[in-house]
Amino acid sequence: MKNQLFLLGLLIAFAVPAFAQRDTIRSNKNEFSFGYGVKPSSSFRYNPGQHYYPLEEHIGAIYATYTRRLTKVIGIGATYCLDPRVYNYYEKPNSKEGLICRLGETSHTLMLHLKINWLNTKYVNLYSKVGQGIMAWGYNLKEYRPDLYQINMPSNKFIDRIDYAYQFVPIGVEVGTKQYAGFIQCGIGMEGIISIGFRYGLKDKE
Repeated sequence: MKNQLFLLGLLIAFAVPAFAQRDTIRSNKNEFSFGYGVKPSSSFRYNPGQHYYPLEEHIGAIYATYTRRLTKVIGIGATYCLDPRVYNYYEKPNSKEGLICRLGETSHTLMLHLKINWLNTKYVNLYSKVGQGIMAWGYNLKEYRPDLYQINMPSNKFIDRIDYAYQFVPIGVEVGTKQYAGFIQCGIGMEGIISIGFRYGLKDKE
């Protein structure tokens, strides 16, 4: 499914420039973006036991991107995502009785991305983006009582704590100037289903 989404994103990304407006305003060549997204796709998928039930405390994904614009339509770059969350495991489902353990989980993601600005105007830009890379997890087990409960411990092998990472954004909107803009985007992947943020473009040398 992930590979299919990525291939679909690539097809859209390469098809869009053929229809992109050629007489619009060009963005700065070097862009930095900082965003926050809800419901990112990363998850450690840890289960301490078959009959233990998690309640999740999740603040969402925080990410930063750098994009180098090759043309006013096409840009390539890299994205880093941080996704911290806490799982509280209990004896009963949908209950806060009988705490088994607390698991602090953090995923770190690094992706390469392709960004297509298919509409650039003076104050509004529309874009699509697709990216892929790798993510790794770290965890911290807290409030575990081995004298009361027996749990399956998370794997310490590095190979078991890395996975494929992706982001597909069919539509994103930037509102602002050539140098400063806020944005909102919808998609699926490590940056979340919906994310908002700020984009800063370095001034091009004259």
